[in-house]
Amino acid sequence: MEKFLKLLAVGWLVLVFSSVFAASTLAAGAPASAPDPTERVKEVTDNLLKKLVEIQPYYESDSERFFKEIEASLAPFIDFKGFSRGVMAKYYRRASDQQKGQFAAVFKSSLIRTYATALVEFDNQQVVVKASSELQKNPKKARVDLEVTGNDGTFYPVEYSLVLVEGDWKLRNLVINGINIGLQFRSQFSSFMQQHRNNIDKVIENWKVDG
Repeated sequence: MEKFLKLLAVGWLVLVFSSVFAASTLAAGAPASAPDPTERVKEVTDNLLKKLVEIQPYYESDSERFFKEIEASLAPFIDFKGFSRGVMAKYYRRASDQQKGQFAAVFKSSLIRTYATALVEFDNQQVVVKASSELQKNPKKARVDLEVTGNDGTFYPVEYSLVLVEGDWKLRNLVINGINIGLQFRSQFSSFMQQHRNNIDKVIENWKVDG
């Protein structure tokens, strides 16, 4: 599990340092009204880097403030509703609207906290965009492939799945070093359902990203 969380941290850092996206990598085939994805990512990146300098001391002295600041900077870029729907998978149809909303909120909070905690342990990652393409030739979906090299020389291939939601590009899933993060969470949700005898409320109540 520790290795998995480190991979999650790498994926998060790709988001943080991925302003090297070329405009053509995501814009090809997108609707004319879609925002420039490079500018969108650059905005998220710049805001977070500035915010990190300001709030990093709060990680020890006021962790709640630290997490809230990280969430404010990054949450708008992530499609938590779509991400959590994929995690619930077949159980999504069984859930009430209230349960769907509750899980999306819990998933968002736990994911932000896990990534934010891991974020403070990594720095100076080298990120290189290798290739990108549309997913299933759908102009509202895109994929970008990157290579991340850590300070210790460890190499991680990363694949981002992005989706155009209400006119903005958002992260829907990612694959890090061959590990599909969405599928990992889906497997965890299914395991929790078995553990709690198909009680979705119990799964939501006990959900943690690190299981």
